[in-house]
Amino acid sequence: MGGVRMRRFARFATAVVVATISASALAAEPIVLKMEPWRRSVAVRAEVGGKERLFSFDTGSGVTIISPTLAKELGCEKGARLVGFRMTGDKVDTPRCDDVAVTIAGHRFNVPVAGVYETGQLAAKEAAGTIDGLLALDIFAGRTVTLDFAGGRIILETADSARKRVAKATELPARLGRDVSGRAIAVYVDVPSPLGTLEFELDSGNGGTILVGKPYARAFGFDPDKGPVRGKLNMGRGVVTEGVIFPAGITLDGNLGMPFLKNYLVTLDLDQGRVWLAPNPTPPPAGMGIPPAMPAS
Repeated sequence: MGGVRMRRFARFATAVVVATISASALAAEPIVLKMEPWRRSVAVRAEVGGKERLFSFDTGSGVTIISPTLAKELGCEKGARLVGFRMTGDKVDTPRCDDVAVTIAGHRFNVPVAGVYETGQLAAKEAAGTIDGLLALDIFAGRTVTLDFAGGRIILETADSARKRVAKATELPARLGRDVSGRAIAVYVDVPSPLGTLEFELDSGNGGTILVGKPYARAFGFDPDKGPVRGKLNMGRGVVTEGVIFPAGITLDGNLGMPFLKNYLVTLDLDQGRVWLAPNPTPPPAGMGIPPAMPAS
């Protein structure tokens, strides 16, 4: 019996070593996930509950959101709530689902807590079909990712590939925002101003504008009481964004949407809260980051 147990242990140990080597080999190369154009931004196809779904990819959402229809299919609501605030100051109080498994291109991810909210209505006015939710950065918590919006790629970096990636990129001072009881993950970069350093959120869900909080508009040369205008914003360290600048009544200092993000390879360290930008050589798809129609002057 002892010999049998030893042979079984040897087979088990060998299997563990092989599995470990296989996992290490997979981790030795970056994982590339595909994004596709959706409205003025991007979306990701993912398998949830055994079916392929379409999720918009929203770096400003903080937490991943799934639709009530999908939550019902999964049977995942247990009665707990998720409470947060939009940047407009509106309170959002929704049911939640815990431990939602999401598979993208064969790679499995876990969303610890997802909000349940009617996301399909967001697409109705655009006649772009419905979506099953919003994937946020929380799905990649603790990892370093490069977002190539123009090229339609999310690159999950290895330690080695991240080092090479950022070697020729520009680092902007940044930090992670962890609201919603610490569950959310959003990224803010420091922007110099005459009033001091301000924090602007990186928000791929903002498809067409660059938002500046009204209290800070004049510091950047914009009239807070007038609507959107075309202009430029100095981000510091040689980085400039331009497009439609909208002085907005928001709780944030500012918000950088797709008119800015589409022009860069954006590398985010979602463990340490660091951000690097490199000019994106790939032209963005038609319609990506295009601002809404300007009001007649």
